[in-house]
Amino acid sequence: MTIATAEWLETFSKEYLNDFIPKGGATVKFLVGDVNERLAVVEGLAMERDKRNYLITAVDGAATKVHLVDQLFFAVARQVDWLALAAVIRGRALEELGYAAAGSELTIAAIAQANSVTSYLVRNNIDRWLSENVFHDYSMTHEFRLAMMRLCLDPMSNPYQGDGGISDLVIDWLCGDLRLISALKPAFIYQKIARHNARDTFVSLSHWVRVAGHAGIIMTVDISAYLVRVRAAVPPGGTYYTRAATMDLYEALRQFVDSIDELDGAVVVVLAAPEFLSDDDRGLRMYRALEARVAEEVRDRVRDNPVAGLIRLGAE
Repeated sequence: MTIATAEWLETFSKEYLNDFIPKGGATVKFLVGDVNERLAVVEGLAMERDKRNYLITAVDGAATKVHLVDQLFFAVARQVDWLALAAVIRGRALEELGYAAAGSELTIAAIAQANSVTSYLVRNNIDRWLSENVFHDYSMTHEFRLAMMRLCLDPMSNPYQGDGGISDLVIDWLCGDLRLISALKPAFIYQKIARHNARDTFVSLSHWVRVAGHAGIIMTVDISAYLVRVRAAVPPGGTYYTRAATMDLYEALRQFVDSIDELDGAVVVVLAAPEFLSDDDRGLRMYRALEARVAEEVRDRVRDNPVAGLIRLGAE
């Protein structure tokens, strides 16, 4: 049996996005349907950006090697407005410290002048506030906290002190575009985001998004490209994945399911073509560890459960 896409979106919004996710809950859902149904899910969830202030990202396996968790993170990171998130935290710091706005210029010197205090005092107070509220927020990894500190502080630094430009390097680091990690020595960041730490960085991102005022983060990941068995069937510009890569993908998804308690206000929606359930060689059944976590052992023969972990989309 199947569930209409519109019905699933309505139920998911009511049961998860209204209350559960904004309170810090997290979930991973697997939706199976044709290309039009998958596109409808992406478009429907994108509406939550304005409706409930969610951060929305969408990744397609045809363009991103999502079985490599670091590449998946980079694809998500490139859709995040990191400077806007940092600006929210920066504004909160100034408000809680009682500093009046300095017009459009938010440098340390301008804030000090607008509030008739010394630049040293302003910098010291902001440093202390960020240290207490960002650097000592141990829900995020050490490197991620350092990166967020720089994004918050860099725009406020006096450009004549030669402190400008670190923000761009930090964002390159987050997006996997930084060529030399040595460039981030001034920020005390000494390792790149890679497969061994990308999952923890995902956890950090989910927490940071909520700290910056969003209800949560919604990530859609279309894995249909991994179900194509013949290289000749791959559309132009797409990527062909071996069976081993598909196995790695399912292991990565299994780890996401198992680590759901660590995510903070996060939704991961995995979209797949019908072959995900029908193809024994490339589909879910090839990896029993994931199947055991998402496939229902007992289900209604007449109607699917709209809040189940695995949903078949289509006309009722």
